[in-house]
Amino acid sequence: MTHLVVGIFGHKSDASRTVQELKRHGIKAGRISVIAKDRSAVAEISRNGGLSKPREALGGRGLFGTAKDIAIGLNMLPETVVTAGPAAAKLSGAEFGDDPAEDGLVTGLVGIGIPEEDAEACAMHVEKDRIILIAEVDREEADQVTGLFERHQPVPLEAVQGIMPGHTGA
Repeated sequence: MTHLVVGIFGHKSDASRTVQELKRHGIKAGRISVIAKDRSAVAEISRNGGLSKPREALGGRGLFGTAKDIAIGLNMLPETVVTAGPAAAKLSGAEFGDDPAEDGLVTGLVGIGIPEEDAEACAMHVEKDRIILIAEVDREEADQVTGLFERHQPVPLEAVQGIMPGHTGA
C-alpha cells in the first residue's frame, strides 16, 4: 500500500538536499513531487534532483504569463501553484488564497490522499512561500523517509498557524 510522506521546507536548498537524499535511498524521481508558488524554486529543485519538468497553469509563461503575474499582483486573479512530479497532473495551476471554497490546491491535495485539515495547512504554507515535498512510498519505507525529511530542517505543519508542537500557549 502506498503512503504519502509530506515535508514542508522554508528554503529551496533544504528541499533540494532532501530530494537528492531520497534518491540516494532508492526513492525514484517518479515518486517525488514538489509544490510551491515560486516557479524558479520548483525548477531548480527539479533540475538538481532529476525530477520531471515543472508544470504550471496554462498561460503561465511569455506575454500571457507576465499579464497574469500583474493581475495576481493587483489581486485580480488568485495565485496558482507550480508543481513537478506525479502530483503535477492534479495540482498544476491549482489556485490558493483567502477563500477556502475556491482553493483548488486544498481540493487537489485531498484528492491525492492528504487529510483535509493537513491539506489546508499545506496550502497556507505554500502561500507563505514554503515548499512542499511529497514522497510516495511503500509502508516499509515510510518511517525511514520520515526520518530523512526530519534531517533537512522541515517546517512543522502546525507552524503555519503560529502554534509550535509542544507549545500549550500558556
